[in-house]
Amino acid sequence: MRVQRLVLFNCFCFVLLCLGCGEEGSSGPEPGEVEFLNPGKADEATGNDADTSTSPSTDGFTLPFFDDSHDENNGDGGPETAGDGGAETAGDGGPETAGDGGPETAGDGGSETAGDGGSEISAENPYPVPVLSEEPSPQCAAAAADPWYFQYLDNLCNEKVQPSAQDRDRACPVADESPFATLQDGSVVQYFNSNTTPAVDGDALAGLLPQGMRMIVILIKRVDGVPHYRYISNGTHDIPMQPWSTTKFLAAANAAAFLRIESNYQVGLTANVSGIPLGDLVTSVHNYDSSPYASNSLGAYFHDIGGRDRANDMIHEGWLYRPANETFGGNYGSAPPALGYTYSEPGGATVTLQPDLSSGYSNHLSMFTLAEALKRLVLHIEEPEQRLPGIQWKDIRVLLFGAENSAKYGVWGGMTADTAIYVQAGHDIDYIEQRSHGQWTIFSKLGLGSQGQFMNVGYACWPVLDGNDDPVPGWGREFVIAAHLDQGGANWDERDRLMAQAYRKVILRIVDGRL
Repeated sequence: MRVQRLVLFNCFCFVLLCLGCGEEGSSGPEPGEVEFLNPGKADEATGNDADTSTSPSTDGFTLPFFDDSHDENNGDGGPETAGDGGAETAGDGGPETAGDGGPETAGDGGSETAGDGGSEISAENPYPVPVLSEEPSPQCAAAAADPWYFQYLDNLCNEKVQPSAQDRDRACPVADESPFATLQDGSVVQYFNSNTTPAVDGDALAGLLPQGMRMIVILIKRVDGVPHYRYISNGTHDIPMQPWSTTKFLAAANAAAFLRIESNYQVGLTANVSGIPLGDLVTSVHNYDSSPYASNSLGAYFHDIGGRDRANDMIHEGWLYRPANETFGGNYGSAPPALGYTYSEPGGATVTLQPDLSSGYSNHLSMFTLAEALKRLVLHIEEPEQRLPGIQWKDIRVLLFGAENSAKYGVWGGMTADTAIYVQAGHDIDYIEQRSHGQWTIFSKLGLGSQGQFMNVGYACWPVLDGNDDPVPGWGREFVIAAHLDQGGANWDERDRLMAQAYRKVILRIVDGRL
């Protein structure tokens, strides 16, 4: 990847001449599709403004290097829109259980307990919540020395860890006795099931986040096994923006749904193409190993399979029922790989598709939409009325964990292989491992824009289990979080840390019962 970036740098002058030529569906990038190499140090900033698709960062610096490791703009030119404020309905469509598997390390340990504030709880917590610093792990030497990659976005300090126990079909083992929760300050909040239109508390995160950050959290309680939800934000959850590579999991999900429909439900993400498991390609989308295809190319390839009109329809009447100012279906700045479009299952079923090579819609989504979509996919089994039409649980298992028994990646692929560790860095992951007996999970997808727009959408299942591996009522935590930060910090290293600090402030409060 580093060699590839240097080659791209040598080609920079040529690309500048060509930027105005491409279209979103073409093999060449257009100005809004080019993502620039991560400028992590202030003394290397040049002030070049290379991104025309999003609102400019307040620090005003950008380096003219190409970044194939993260994300590329899909060509939505023009500034970000303000969107409508307020809560919106999530629409129908839907989701199943989440199985386990997730990654990421960080956070300092801690020995003091945070007290027993937090829920309408009758049971004692056998693993008292430690009091932790709100600072994530300190910068390592590798992060200080590397100008192109980042500690939390790229796991540059090798902090990411995986759970000790994986079960692709395990529902998150958390349990609650009531839809009400008493927070540490004594206030009582209520969670609602999916029959209720979501109402977002836009003040709940006030004062916790850096200037310019957009964030939403969906907190989940399983009351007698039925998911109930509480939506909280800092009032920015409905503002659409260029979501960068965070949307690639949606492109893969749309491809899975269309494969199933076109094959009479015989072929899906469980299939192979040109001898390669589609699940391994899903993993490459998330881990950015470019082995053998780049993440951005694979994002476009999954759009070729699922169709760009269908991708946009997912956001609206096809699934999520989001407003018209949100759109989806744009590419990621790279041409799709020459893989072909005939898919075969291990059992013998095959299907050949005509690829959609259209230019598609601009990617322009809110944090609410990203979080709601991930929530529904993970909770596919529990929420049948909110399932994405066409997709099956066997496809979602591949999306979340990668190819079954992958010879290349093993058991931790798919969305567990994302390099970003923002969610994991939100708490002491050793404590989470201990209290869950290894049955915790993180799924996530990073995004990075050409002007330093750091993004992430993630899901966490962090149960508390007793000696019989049964959930201790009221103490487990399950949540979805989506965030976008396009300003702050003297350089992009500092902005990466601001993102991690914000996640940690919020997640510490989720775990100990302040939120």
